[in-house]
Amino acid sequence: MASSQPKIYKSLLPPVPVQRSSIFTFLFEQTYYEHAPTAPAFIDFKTGQQITREAVKNLSLRLGWGLRNTIQLPGSSPGHPDTHLTRGDIVMFVSPNSLSWPLALFGCVAAGLKITLAAYSSRPRELSWQYLDIKPKAIFVARHLVPIVEQMFSLIGSSPEEARRRIWIMDTLSDVALSEAPDANGTISIEDGINGVNGLHRLVGKKALEKEEMFDGNDAEESVYICYSSGTTGRPKGVETTHKNIGTVLLTTETLWKGCETDQDVYIAMLPAYHMFGLAVLIHYPFMRGKPVVMLNQGFESKTFCEAVQRYRVTTVCLVPPIILELSTHPAVDQYDLSSITNLTSGAAPLSIALANKCLDRLATRGAKAILIQGCGSTETTCSAQIVAPAESVRKFGSVGQLVPTMEARLMVEVESQPGSEGKVYRDAEEGEEGEMWMRGPTVCKGYFNNPEANASTFTPDGWYKSGDILRCDEDGYFYIVDRKKEMLKYKGHQIAPAELEAILLEHPDVGDVGVIGIKDEYSGDELPRYVCLVVPFSPELIIL
Repeated sequence: MASSQPKIYKSLLPPVPVQRSSIFTFLFEQTYYEHAPTAPAFIDFKTGQQITREAVKNLSLRLGWGLRNTIQLPGSSPGHPDTHLTRGDIVMFVSPNSLSWPLALFGCVAAGLKITLAAYSSRPRELSWQYLDIKPKAIFVARHLVPIVEQMFSLIGSSPEEARRRIWIMDTLSDVALSEAPDANGTISIEDGINGVNGLHRLVGKKALEKEEMFDGNDAEESVYICYSSGTTGRPKGVETTHKNIGTVLLTTETLWKGCETDQDVYIAMLPAYHMFGLAVLIHYPFMRGKPVVMLNQGFESKTFCEAVQRYRVTTVCLVPPIILELSTHPAVDQYDLSSITNLTSGAAPLSIALANKCLDRLATRGAKAILIQGCGSTETTCSAQIVAPAESVRKFGSVGQLVPTMEARLMVEVESQPGSEGKVYRDAEEGEEGEMWMRGPTVCKGYFNNPEANASTFTPDGWYKSGDILRCDEDGYFYIVDRKKEMLKYKGHQIAPAELEAILLEHPDVGDVGVIGIKDEYSGDELPRYVCLVVPFSPELIIL
């Protein structure tokens, strides 16, 4: 580094304990009895069916036993014996939000497994990239997505028999939780319904794990979730989130977020749980705080959202700017009572003050007296790294917040390398100067799965994560995003890697080379891809789409 005296920003808030246990232990033992076990944990929007906190715990331990002792999976290669799942094995989820989703998740965690989460909108080609990169032992999938996963297996050359044995339907778990009449064997008579593929309910019997798999002390550094992120460049990479990461981030989030909580809070899970934002803030955090979550399984649709808010008196809404844009204009908003909403939390992309005020004013006409809180984080920081304190939601609008407890940051400016030096040289930004944010703390991920090159370019030897975002800090310790160094596109809150689009275009026989850049849509704030293709084999010409 250019300076021997680094300028390190620290959180203005008191530190929280760093969690050194399994996230299952933390949620179902250490914080479980702070709230009534019989209180609802998750609610199905369509049917109104509820699963209590106690049912989530009991079913997770029963599923955990089945995952470790009953499941039969193909051996590692032809001729090898069938296997069970053991501690540290990886399974993949491909499913929208549902009542079964948290049951499957916590059952896997109780069994000591690692879970990689895939976008349920993935096509077979996209899914195959993640599958081949991480090689999970089994895939737990929503019933209607079984054909997509079967096509993925066909694409990578697996036999239909192997595909059938590795795919397990997730949807049937909630039927077990809601059933009062198991048969004599302790299982539920439920039809799997797709080409003889098994349902996860077949693993849930009378037996249960006496104790979840433990990850105490240094074992809390083991990975539990592997979400995929493009990081600062290239194709998506598996981000290894540890038990310590996820447990600690819940406490850091609570420190700031509890300032806008009420005794009657109800969350709504319309953001996908496969994304770290939804996973941490809509599955784990409400459970820790004893708040019920209404599960929407079809993503965001204005009429459905408004109906859910009115029916279940939703108070807390986590969303992204494109949804804020739709709520500010969609006619369905005028047809429902939205007075229960007390706060909106926006993340994943920049939000203009004009759009925020337009949405808040629109909701106010439907009775909502809400505040809007912004925050910032990434998959690599286990979601929230900065949050605006509720009391500062108006005065500090436009800021992504102050550092959460335990988080440290530096703003770094790249300088020209000296002759003969290797690698990039940085200096700390001066007071008020903008720079790339580097972050360090117990919520920063373990690294990228099986990707030493990406780890070396993104994480420093002393633990700093290079975010690729350019920020400045004001005199009160609040940060503002001013630019982005990384090449990814932001579209409707999702990260789009240009390298992925380029790889697909290069498969066309007439494309010799291609580059993808982002073009800002001033109205929505999204970045739209623009392609520059070199066409062959004839006289090369440049085509811009």
